[in-house]
Amino acid sequence: MYELDSLDDARRHCDAAVQLIDAYDLPATPDYYRLMYDYVSGCDPVVTRRLNDAAEDSNGRFQRAAADLIGAHYGARRMLNMVADMSEALGKEAGRAGEFIAEAGDSVHDFGLEIETLAGSQDIPDSPGAMRTMVEQLLLSTHRMQSKARKLESDLRQSTAEITNLRGKLEETEKEAMTDKLTALTNRAGFDRALTREMSAALESGGSMSLVLCDIDHFKKFNDTYGHQVGDQVLKLVASLLRQGLKERDTPCRYGGEEFAVILPGANLHEARQVADRIRETIATRRIVRKRTGEEIARVTMSFGVSEYSHADTTTDLVERADEALYQSKRDGRNRVTVRLGSGVTPVAAE
Repeated sequence: MYELDSLDDARRHCDAAVQLIDAYDLPATPDYYRLMYDYVSGCDPVVTRRLNDAAEDSNGRFQRAAADLIGAHYGARRMLNMVADMSEALGKEAGRAGEFIAEAGDSVHDFGLEIETLAGSQDIPDSPGAMRTMVEQLLLSTHRMQSKARKLESDLRQSTAEITNLRGKLEETEKEAMTDKLTALTNRAGFDRALTREMSAALESGGSMSLVLCDIDHFKKFNDTYGHQVGDQVLKLVASLLRQGLKERDTPCRYGGEEFAVILPGANLHEARQVADRIRETIATRRIVRKRTGEEIARVTMSFGVSEYSHADTTTDLVERADEALYQSKRDGRNRVTVRLGSGVTPVAAE
């Protein structure tokens, strides 16, 4: 998804990542190292912004933000490795099945040669003994062929069952690896894949495509006031409203923490802004009530950043513009949509 560093840059970022792990007393695991590397290299604008915000809070928020990002950004990678392993196993099993089929073809060919040899090497037997010998040879060849056929059929049936089983597990694991457990939206790993796919499709067709990034306003304060269980319910509600406000071909994602993304194939900047503002208004006007007590909870609002894909963009370019527009919405007072194409920023304020 991102351009590779030069060797000198990579070494510098490696050193800085290790220093951050030590400075913030983070677990020295590959996931945290990768996160700190992404942070210091600036290759992921959302990681950079969220950890910069957290670094300004001296109350341990950096560690919590890092842990949240680990779950959102890198937690699915182990499952994706499982998918890769299963794909390899599926390929091997399919190869075995191909070998069985080839072996069956060889057996049929050999049997045919035996029959031809028996038929061509002798005249029609003129005595009962010679006829009996010829029939016995034919029966022996037929029995060998039948025995091989039964074994090959059994092996092929077993291999086919294994392929079916592996394919089912592969589809299930791949879907799980791409799905956020709390909201059932596409997760960050799925977002990366979907964004690359839709950008390639737009480039090939010459069509439009836009990206929306959105963030729940003051979510940390909301969690502190009402508790994480209520916060989780709000995340689920936002996910549900996102799905309701989109077309089937659109891809809503939980980008990480309280941040969401929407990939809009075929949508230009104006259309994407309309989608974002419609979702913003739906969420802002939604009453949230505790079922158990009937207590009405404070209104939830979201800020949005929208950018349209330019055919010269990398994925990083597109995400950075949408993220900059989102951050502009935050600076301008929240609960609003800001669009960005190239260097132009246009805010659409909430009434």
